[in-house]
Amino acid sequence: MSDPYLYEFLVRGTAAGIAGAHVIYAAEARNALTGETRTETGMAQPVALVAGAAGEPLGDIAAALNINALAEIETLMQQLQARDAEIAGLRAQLVNASA
Repeated sequence: MSDPYLYEFLVRGTAAGIAGAHVIYAAEARNALTGETRTETGMAQPVALVAGAAGEPLGDIAAALNINALAEIETLMQQLQARDAEIAGLRAQLVNASA
C-alpha cells in the first residue's frame, strides 16, 4: 500500500455554526495476483474544532486543519522515536555479533 493521503474532509454545520468535522485518508493498494490498483479508504476520524472568529466558518476550518496537522505530526514523531529505538537495538546487536 502506498502512503496515505487526504481523501475527504467533511465539515458539518448548523444555524449556530460548525457542529463537527471528520477526515478520511486513502491509499493506493495493488492486488498481488492481478496487479490491479485500487483506492482503499480508511475509517472517518473526528477532527477537534477550535472556535474561530464568530461568523467566519473558514476560520474554524483552518483551525481544525491545523489541529489535525499537529496530531499527525505527533503521531509521526512517535513513529520516528520507535524507529530510532529499533535502529539503536540493531546497532547494538551488530556490535555484539562483531565482538
